[in-house]
Amino acid sequence: MKQGKGRKILTWVLQVLLGLEFLLAGQAKFTRPDAWAKDFDRWGFPDNFYLVIGALELIGAILVFIPKFASKAALGLGIIMIGAALTHAIHGEFSRVIVTVIIAGFCGAVFYLRKD
Repeated sequence: MKQGKGRKILTWVLQVLLGLEFLLAGQAKFTRPDAWAKDFDRWGFPDNFYLVIGALELIGAILVFIPKFASKAALGLGIIMIGAALTHAIHGEFSRVIVTVIIAGFCGAVFYLRKD
């Protein structure tokens, strides 16, 4: 898809924001495992599932910086964020729902802007 200069800049800004967000989110699952293990247990997920999510977030964060893979990475990260939003909604954590929905929206924008 041919993009104008403004659209290219917007696309890269969104990709960088997503990449940084998910680098931080993913690495937190490995550097603060006690907190994440407690949360994931409270939400009813299996042991160490937070590590799976953290690894997927890190992989997606790296791939979102590569234009060829950015659309698919954004789609995968968006699916993770939809799951997070549903988890937070089920557990009454509505302020967290808002944040995850906004991030999912950014994922959707990158998916759309980078799709082939």
